[in-house]
Amino acid sequence: MSAPSTCKVLVVDDEKDVLLVTKLSLKGLRWKDTRVEFLMATSGAEAIEQMRANPDVAVILLDVVMETEHAGLDTCKAIREELDNRIVRVLLRTGQPGQAPEKQTIDEYDIDGYLPKAELTSSRLYSAVRTAIRAWEQLVELERHRQFLHAINDCAISLRTYDDVEVSLGRILDTVVTICPTHQAVLSLETFDADGNAQRIIIHQSTHPDSKTSEAEAIEVAQRLYLDPDAMSQETIGAVEGGLLLPIRLHRELGYGWIFMADVAPDDLVARVLPIMAAHAANALYGAVAQAMLAKRDGNLFDDIAI
Repeated sequence: MSAPSTCKVLVVDDEKDVLLVTKLSLKGLRWKDTRVEFLMATSGAEAIEQMRANPDVAVILLDVVMETEHAGLDTCKAIREELDNRIVRVLLRTGQPGQAPEKQTIDEYDIDGYLPKAELTSSRLYSAVRTAIRAWEQLVELERHRQFLHAINDCAISLRTYDDVEVSLGRILDTVVTICPTHQAVLSLETFDADGNAQRIIIHQSTHPDSKTSEAEAIEVAQRLYLDPDAMSQETIGAVEGGLLLPIRLHRELGYGWIFMADVAPDDLVARVLPIMAAHAANALYGAVAQAMLAKRDGNLFDDIAI
């Protein structure tokens, strides 16, 4: 679910001079203020292995005729079907258009551009690759949205009002770590027990191999944050000492809570998604309170429902 930190372009051609000229033509290409990383392959089989090792490749410049007359087309089919990579953008290059007629190739194969070598200039190559990178970037964002929504939906479905609130909060924290991986996550909630007494719930996740040590570290984080007036007055998700704090706002004076993630710096999409999990945590407590109130009722609940 993490946003890509690099942009890779795979150039596939059996002529080494073409590989060098292509890299030279795209030398100034940049993505998000970073240089594009180039990978090379001299055959279809080598290109497939590169894609196995680098499934995050953004664009493939793929020659048609290499070890066989249709090696490029076979490679494209393998990447789409065998490797199930639908996000990488494939730009087909051919010096022999008769081997892969443009209309037929576009109809039969999942490619994103057709570049006859005889008509290809450095300027057109640059424009085609830069446009393909932009399309790849948008598809990556759509896929991340899909994965986040899937995780949030699964979490919401798993929450039950009859479960202990600690169980529900644990599931929420699991989802938070799925969305924003970290080596330490702590969820703390200050509220009241069934008798109205103040209680503090602390749930944590840690990659530390020793459970007692990770628990002690979580308690230490909670104590430090509760003594930090700036952290406790924080209204929205934001950075604190050692990581990121996500406030959990509770209504009707039920208490206050937060989720802490150590050593993370989320991108804009993650920062927009995480507050949904804080809302789930608040709703889990509301549900537990409602369940406790219903459990104490005398008589049939349905007698009080207006029809």
